[in-house]
Amino acid sequence: MSGNRGVAYIEPGVVEVQDIDYPTFELRDGPGVNPANIGRKVPHGAILKVVTTNICGSDQHMVRGRTTARPT
Repeated sequence: MSGNRGVAYIEPGVVEVQDIDYPTFELRDGPGVNPANIGRKVPHGAILKVVTTNICGSDQHMVRGRTTARPT
């Protein structure tokens, strides 16, 4: 079992559990991150430990393909 996992939207009707990196206090490449800021330290950030979670009703729209999100 992985130490850190998350559910990823792949395409309409397809989601999967993936191993993901633990968060750090440094900006990495990703959606919404200005390329000029990649590698920048974020000392004002906070890392939270999620103990439990649940699916939201609106998450079901993603699985059923009713979304504008692009497939990965």
